[in-house]
Amino acid sequence: MTQETGSAFNRISNRLLQTVPIDFLVVFRIAFGVVMCWWAISGVRNGIPYNNYTLPAYHFTYYGFDWVKPIDLSVAIGGVAVDGMSLLYIAFAGLAICIAMGLWYRLVSTLFAVGMLYWFLIDKAYYLNHYYLCTLLSWMMPFFPAGRAFSVDAWRNPSQRRDTAPAWCLWLLRFQIGVPYFFGGIAKLNADWLRGQPMRTTLSYMTDHPWISRFPFDQEVLVQLVCWGGLLFDLAIVPLLLFRKTRLFGFFLTCAFHICNHNLWNIGIFPWLMIAATTVYFDPGWPRQFLHRFGWGNRPEVAETPSAARFSLPQRLVVSCVLLWIGVQTIVPLRVFVLPGNPSWSEYSHHFSWHMLLRAKVSGVRVYATDPESGRSGVIDLRPYLTQRQLAVVGRDPRMIHQLCLFIADDLATKGHPNVELRALALVSLNGRKPQPIIDPAVDLTKQPRDLRYPDWIVDLHEPYRHLAWKVPLEQWESQLSLDLPPQMMALRIPQRPVPEAGASSTDRSAAIAVSQRADSVAGN
Repeated sequence: MTQETGSAFNRISNRLLQTVPIDFLVVFRIAFGVVMCWWAISGVRNGIPYNNYTLPAYHFTYYGFDWVKPIDLSVAIGGVAVDGMSLLYIAFAGLAICIAMGLWYRLVSTLFAVGMLYWFLIDKAYYLNHYYLCTLLSWMMPFFPAGRAFSVDAWRNPSQRRDTAPAWCLWLLRFQIGVPYFFGGIAKLNADWLRGQPMRTTLSYMTDHPWISRFPFDQEVLVQLVCWGGLLFDLAIVPLLLFRKTRLFGFFLTCAFHICNHNLWNIGIFPWLMIAATTVYFDPGWPRQFLHRFGWGNRPEVAETPSAARFSLPQRLVVSCVLLWIGVQTIVPLRVFVLPGNPSWSEYSHHFSWHMLLRAKVSGVRVYATDPESGRSGVIDLRPYLTQRQLAVVGRDPRMIHQLCLFIADDLATKGHPNVELRALALVSLNGRKPQPIIDPAVDLTKQPRDLRYPDWIVDLHEPYRHLAWKVPLEQWESQLSLDLPPQMMALRIPQRPVPEAGASSTDRSAAIAVSQRADSVAGN
């Protein structure tokens, strides 16, 4: 390490290893625990663990994590059978309450983090940016000394009680909470968003929403307000929160932004988590400062800042790990600028990049099976393999379609059809464009390897941008498009009329062999 590098590292270490009031960490611990408990209980009440994880015959695992499977268990509680994944959610709720209370904090936060990662890796069909953020935060929690104050642990063992915490906890939290805002704003600097899509199409389906129906101006004004307002908010909010003079204004904007999101889109815990987490941008001792103004408690004090000469090997290791985490969380979202393909179209680098609200896709997919010996072809019924929720997602992601075809091929092999060829007619309309194939229909997907490389069988997006969305119904697509199809598909070109998914919103439609999705879960995740 050069002298200049060592000096810079020491300056950073001085800043990160000084102590600050622990109040901010206590508030975050309680808020995180309460919100995650709410999420887990809501999931059980809505049957999500069973319907999303226990019921499906197949799960779209992340590459390298095929071994991650749902809990195959059923127990009787009070005479009622409870599946293993519901038990996991119940455990999440209990662990989250313990985190909020600061009870056995290190143990329960570690168990919660391991459980969240396991749950997150089961099926990428349910990926949402706020689930990714919750998983990251859960893995940060065990390393924070958040149980040292205002906790059951500190009450039971006063010798562990501390009024301060290392400053790296504060700055790491500020960084992680700021990442979705900043990279969400960077992602919005693209042609479709700046020209009003997919907001124009999405809002056109929401004219009966109370907030939108009462909007006093033309809908195009609302489109531009959402597009430019969202872009400017994402790029400006972190600087506004970092500077003392603009902090209260920034927090007010944050609350207004997330309350609007909660009322417009169905995004669960995300608005409330972000509002609570944004308090880390206040002075770290703000709770006691606030109470002290009313004559309650003492003003928080800050201990002496350590000097570089006293830095130990563990301290340097802590600083190195913090900088490594920051580096990874910065590089991963930026990979979209160097990896091939349009992430909104190919989905290749969409995950973990904080791309929110950028893509509205309407998609239809049909899988054709061909016996190479007889030359006979037929259409695969996807319903035995996937739930309606999975069907609503798979059609927009070519690599998920490929993953599904590999699974179907293995299933057919066990039934005495080992050499079946599988091809997909996958038509996708991105942000109101005219639909086009996203996968080369002539490619036998069973012969394509599943790896991390960009697939050469993904068809590049070539349909031009449209100011007004192409609204031909899905069942008429094939009659309206000029498609160059292989002979295995030509004989079976029978338009399929999609059947609405039971209980689905107006943005999702699915059928046995066709999938349509009008909005990308509107939360943009």
